[in-house]
Amino acid sequence: MLKEIINNLIKNLDVRQKDVITTRFGLKGEKLTLAAVGEKYHLTRERIRQIEEISLKLIGEKAADDKQFNDFVGVCVNHLKKIGGIMKEEKFLNDIRDLFKDESVNQQQLKFIFEVAGGPKFYRQDGDFYGFWHLDDKAFSAMDDFINKLAKLLSAKKEEVLKQKKFNEIFSSFVRTSGISESLAKNYIAVSKKFKTNSFGEFGLSQWEEINPQTIGAKTYLILKKRGQSLHFREIAEEINKAKFDKRPALPQTVHNELIKDPRFVLVGRGMYGLSEFGLKPGAAQEVIKRILKEKGPLAREKVIDLVLQERFLKPNTVLLNLQNKKHFKKLADGRYHIA
Repeated sequence: MLKEIINNLIKNLDVRQKDVITTRFGLKGEKLTLAAVGEKYHLTRERIRQIEEISLKLIGEKAADDKQFNDFVGVCVNHLKKIGGIMKEEKFLNDIRDLFKDESVNQQQLKFIFEVAGGPKFYRQDGDFYGFWHLDDKAFSAMDDFINKLAKLLSAKKEEVLKQKKFNEIFSSFVRTSGISESLAKNYIAVSKKFKTNSFGEFGLSQWEEINPQTIGAKTYLILKKRGQSLHFREIAEEINKAKFDKRPALPQTVHNELIKDPRFVLVGRGMYGLSEFGLKPGAAQEVIKRILKEKGPLAREKVIDLVLQERFLKPNTVLLNLQNKKHFKKLADGRYHIA
């Protein structure tokens, strides 16, 4: 249906006008710049712009009396109105395909049709938003206001969102006070780059490293946090690559270098690291034994081994060898050990 509408709109143009419109809007494949089309016809960019402008005016005059064209635009506009006047580019395209039961409809065709109709308007992807369609500036302002207020709210409730898993509760409450539908609120969120869902399905602000980790240290922290256990640095690198936080591969040596210098990570065995927030404390086997005996007082050999192995991936004999160092540890008459 849409192909028929477009063909009917441009059929009365001359050969060059038709080619300029087709290539400028990418109606038959690649979209070309003014300069590229000008080079093809040995004309300036400005002249091609003029030809495009004249052609669109002629098309607009024809479209005004084209029932199929106006019916199509009307359905699209009404659909956008029903969901609040704004929708992400891909979602809107899929909805239009479903409405007209036509999988051949594409973004280039929609951009051409709505250019002729004078709306809906398309917002090109930038640093703040993904590409989206909106009815007018009023719809855009309403979305922008909602997004900024939600981002400010979440920023103040980071712990509740990430640790207490209360995002749904916070979001629903905020939507109710905003006076809009939850589906429209989700449309707003979908077009904004302020929010993101991480590789583990957690939603939050893109600026949070738990949601959008940018450094190897942040990715390493997130992997260890999610696994809840100590891992070898090579395994951590593998897990980072599996999570696909971004397209940059994590190399084992790079991960190891980060683990060594960041105080959040504690060496618990050969190449094995855990998080300090798990209660792990830095130090070699001897230092761990000293700390445990200082905290607990004299302990039996088996108890010392058990407590050390809760913190470190060591062989029991390694703990025993350290306990036999008389310079640092003393064995009491009852068999218990304490600091020399």
